[in-house]
Formats: sequence, C-alpha cells, structure tokens
Amino acid sequence: MLIILPVLTYSQTDSTKVETSYQGPNWDTLKYEKFNYVLIVGYFQQYRNFTNEISQNVNIDSLKLSSTPLIAESKLISGLVFNYDKFQIQFGTGTKPQNNSNGKPESKVFNLGFTFGDNRWVAETYFRRFQSFYNNNSFNIDSLRRKTNSYINSPNLITSLFLARASYFTNYENFSYKAGYGCNFRQRKSSASWILQGSISNFQLRNDSSLFALPSRKFYNEYQNMNYQNSLNIGVGGGAAISIVLFKAWFLNLQGTLGPELQFRKYQLNPGIRNLTAISWSGFVKASFGLNLKRCYFISAYSTDYILINTSVLQNTAKSQTVSFTFGWRFHTGAPKPWYQKFQKTKIYNLF
Repeated sequence: MLIILPVLTYSQTDSTKVETSYQGPNWDTLKYEKFNYVLIVGYFQQYRNFTNEISQNVNIDSLKLSSTPLIAESKLISGLVFNYDKFQIQFGTGTKPQNNSNGKPESKVFNLGFTFGDNRWVAETYFRRFQSFYNNNSFNIDSLRRKTNSYINSPNLITSLFLARASYFTNYENFSYKAGYGCNFRQRKSSASWILQGSISNFQLRNDSSLFALPSRKFYNEYQNMNYQNSLNIGVGGGAAISIVLFKAWFLNLQGTLGPELQFRKYQLNPGIRNLTAISWSGFVKASFGLNLKRCYFISAYSTDYILINTSVLQNTAKSQTVSFTFGWRFHTGAPKPWYQKFQKTKIYNLF
C-alpha cells in the first residue's frame, strides 16, 4: 500500500538567516521558533483504527450481551517523510499486523488527507474508509469464542468518515500547534492556548446484514435488523491545548475539544427507513510526547476524532484513531535558489 500525504504549512522567509529562522513579529520568538532553509527527512511508523461503540438504552441487560464494540485495525505502516519549507510528503507501506492481533481479521484501510495553515489556524481534511470489523464483545456473547480465541467477524462491514475541520488557536503568539505534531517548529518554553473550531463531516456505517450479533439483536427493538447508518454533521466547539517543555527540548503536548453538532441521519431498519435530525456532540483528543533538538527530533503522537450519534434506543460513539512515531533529521540547505525565491513571492505560494 502506498500512501502519499501532502501537508502545507504557513511560513515566511528571511534571507539573512540560514539555520534557525525566527519568523516575523506575529509570535514571541522566545516561546517558539521555526527552522528555515532545511530539508527534513524522517522515518515514521503509524497505524489507524476505527471503533463503533454501539449500545442500547431501553432494555435491561445485566450480562452486557447487547454491547457491540465494532473495531477495525490497520496494519502497521512504515515509511519516509520529506519536508521542505511549506511542503511535506509521505510514502508508506503496510508491513505487519498490530500486536495482539490473533483471531482478529485484517482490515482494509484507505486514507487520504490534506492539511494546511499556520500556528494561528489549521484546516484539516481527510477521508478514511475501513472494511472488515470484529466484535470486541465476542467472548462475552459466545463462551466458545473465548475457548478458541476467535472473534465474531463482519468482513463486509464498511465504515467511512469524511471530515473537514478548522481550528483557531487564540494564543498563537506563544503557543505552537505544529511544534507538537510537525517537524519544522520547536516550542522553547511551556505555553497554552484556547481552541475554537468548526467542522463538517459525513459518517457512514453499512453491512450486508444486521450490525448486531444474533444474541444481541433482541435488545435493540426496531433497530435489531439495522444494516445502514448515515449522518451528515455540522458542528462548532471549543477546547484547550497545553505544551509542557523541559530544557527547551523535551515536550508533552495535550489538546482536546468538544462541541454541539447538528446531525442529519438516515437509518436502514429492514424493514423501513428512518430519517432523523438531532443535536449531539463531537470533538477530538490529541497527545504527543518527544524530543525536539536543533538537528534531530522524535515525536510519538495519538489522536482521536469522535462523534456521538444517539437515539432513544441506541447510541453509537464513532472514533477514528491514529497512533504514530516519527524520528527525523534536519539538513541545512542554505538560501533557496533564485527560481524558488520567485515562487515564494507568487499568490499561489502565499495562499497558504
């Protein structure tokens, strides 16, 4: 599998500095810095999971037979990342299953993402599609599954999520979002910021038969044969971010948001179709830890985007998760060639 992920980041250039470049008057250069005129090469490993945590709200279930956590796990993806100025590209391929994957199906994963912005605001857009899920409550539903270490699998179950989100960091003068998740900024002192965000997304879950295992269906009333769920969502929210820095190098970054979301939903109940409009919740949680020096860096990161889709009968908490590790080195290249300096003055370059 080949993954190509373009990432655009905002920057300005200063031809009088070759190594570490402090950019403009719009942030405190004692708080964080940007590396200019460097080619950054890194090695990364990552995996992406998707979880649909479905539960019911109407029937007594002391044995938790109705609990339906449907999980898809990607292979471990390894590859190289290259960054210069505003541009970043990644090449990766699936290598091996994740740890503790015995008895679990291999999921097919497609991911396409595009991110741009600076430390003031960031726009993130991606489409992810997962096929083949296992029921993580299999051992409780069927005792034989526990003995054979096998899971109830749904090889034709597909979940897809399109998400476009813009986040604004109010304290961008002192706090660098990209220092915690990118490779061309470094947070020198601890700082924090409030986050404001808006988003639009489309979530879809579908199967060729009921989403629920046979012992679970009776608890879901009219939803027991449901094999399709779609939700178009428009949301706003807010949250906070903090970066704790030690010795101007070691860092811990934590972020989280939550906000209301208007959802236009469609359920295929078999028989019948149900359309609902509701207000629910969505947001994200991110964390990173690492060492960021002038030449080398490593970052270990985790992120989850979550959407709560609930009715009076059932609730589905959909979570798109990414875990990654990156190690890289910055190679100084000197001032760019004249043709590239001309490109930096164009409207296309300065659009982002």
